[in-house]
Amino acid sequence: MPFSKERTDLIKVKLRERLESESPNDWERSFFKTMVERFEKHGTQTRLTTAQYKKLHQLLGLSSKAEATHTSGPSRPTKSNNQPPSKRAVPRSRPAFSNGRTRHRNSSPLSVLYAPQRAVRRATKQIMWPVVLIFGLFSLIGAAFDAGEKPSRSVAGGPVQSTRASLVVTGKSVNLRSGPGTSYAVMGQLRAGTRVQQVSDGNGWTQISSSLGTGWMSSQYLKHQGSGFASSVQTNRRSLHASDIRVIDGDTVGIRGQAANVRLVGFNAPETRSPKCSAEKNAGLQATARLRALIGSAQSIELERVACACRPGTEGTRRCNYGRQCGVLKTNGNDVGRILISEGLAVRYICGRNSCPRRPGNWCR
Repeated sequence: MPFSKERTDLIKVKLRERLESESPNDWERSFFKTMVERFEKHGTQTRLTTAQYKKLHQLLGLSSKAEATHTSGPSRPTKSNNQPPSKRAVPRSRPAFSNGRTRHRNSSPLSVLYAPQRAVRRATKQIMWPVVLIFGLFSLIGAAFDAGEKPSRSVAGGPVQSTRASLVVTGKSVNLRSGPGTSYAVMGQLRAGTRVQQVSDGNGWTQISSSLGTGWMSSQYLKHQGSGFASSVQTNRRSLHASDIRVIDGDTVGIRGQAANVRLVGFNAPETRSPKCSAEKNAGLQATARLRALIGSAQSIELERVACACRPGTEGTRRCNYGRQCGVLKTNGNDVGRILISEGLAVRYICGRNSCPRRPGNWCR
């Protein structure tokens, strides 16, 4: 049992003595009364928590005896310390890890709750490192094969001759492709008069080195310097008929035989495809109809190709003006942009060398 009869009687006496004295404070007096009630009710079977017994031992000044050892559960028989040293119980040591740390088992509710997550993290770390190493090894092997392999491709499988010469682009805006054929990706466009370095050629395609990098261009748009270039390319201007032009909106047109549309520069017309309000859409339809009328009634039409205000190397791609070309359209010698501005159907819009400001014009007021 937790307390012997002598111990119980001693505790009761000391509790009454402390209650009759004037030294206890309010908390201690309440604590002593609670203890008296328990010991009077349960006697030697009184059960206290370890904290309660320690406080009782401290306040009453009880002597330390073997009986005084108290737990909240049934008392366990204690072994006498008078046994020979060889017969004394040796405390069982906890198993230790190989690194010398003692195994600690945490059985708190939170540790049990997060144990699956910790197990998953440990497993992920153990699996990910080998996977990363394997991918890195394959990448190194692939890079080694790519570095040692230099394929030569042609359209019809014919021989590709390796030559070196200075060439000039004769087309107004010619695509530079990643391979010798129209099925290869477009790297950009080069304007007429651009000087390039020939790398190789074969089957109607020429590999050149330019400001856009090394790529392929149709040989019909290239000429050697001094071989009739002056007579082949004199200007970026092109005369057109009204039937060659398809009006898309007030500042954009399409040209027959040309894949990319042309954004007319120097002005900005109201939007018709994504207007901010109905008033802007109506104004955009008016500007489109007016541009169509100017082209349809013109005696002469001239389109001058100009460079777009984009970052170097991006012209001709979606990163530059949505893949459109840039130009100035004149009917009967007059810039159509200036005509639309004077009639209130467009506003002046001037871009810089490599970028454009925010589009002006508010037709929703």
